[in-house]
Amino acid sequence: MGAPVNHRRMKAKYNPVPNAKERAYHEWLLERELCFCCWQMAEVVHHPLQRHPDQRWRRDHEFVVPMAADCHMRLHAAGDEREWCNFDPVNEAAMLRLESIQEGIL
Repeated sequence: MGAPVNHRRMKAKYNPVPNAKERAYHEWLLERELCFCCWQMAEVVHHPLQRHPDQRWRRDHEFVVPMAADCHMRLHAAGDEREWCNFDPVNEAAMLRLESIQEGIL
């Protein structure tokens, strides 16, 4: 049925492991931002599940929100990001990403 299709994809669409630039971005966030829920020191980055137009895939390492480890675990246990805390994680992640681009991190 014809020749096989070659889409010439250079790399996989999604890499579950952040690259060096994305890791630097995560560290930058954790050093300067507080948890958006409890305002304590952030320890982990959360990947919001809702979509943003600039997201490349579901678990984009550039669209993350810094959180305390306890808040992060409670958020996943609750299931609904928007109802669990009084902020929109997708918009917060997009704002943080833009700020990091302006500062030359991403």
